[in-house]
Amino acid sequence: MSNLVTLTIASEAFLLLSFIMIFLSSRNTKKNVLVVVLLIIGGAPLLYLAIDHVKSEYVDANIGLGLAFMFTWVYSVIAFIIAIILLVKKKRNNTISKEQ
Repeated sequence: MSNLVTLTIASEAFLLLSFIMIFLSSRNTKKNVLVVVLLIIGGAPLLYLAIDHVKSEYVDANIGLGLAFMFTWVYSVIAFIIAIILLVKKKRNNTISKEQ
């Protein structure tokens, strides 16, 4: 059970890190509201199923928990790639504006 908790915390932390990077790259309040909503959508299934798994001891494999981990990991990777693209784009715009 401790491996599950560690893996859940690490997965949620990586998801949160990705969205913090997106938040820092855009200072638009409309986009920030969307970022918070997307963060909740990405993290809620894993948190719900991890808590459910801890509270009720399943005899067989919990396929839903595995799918929730896969969803969160794929969602985190996509968010991380978008965050990197936004940060690079912001850095380029700052460099171009300083040169002129």
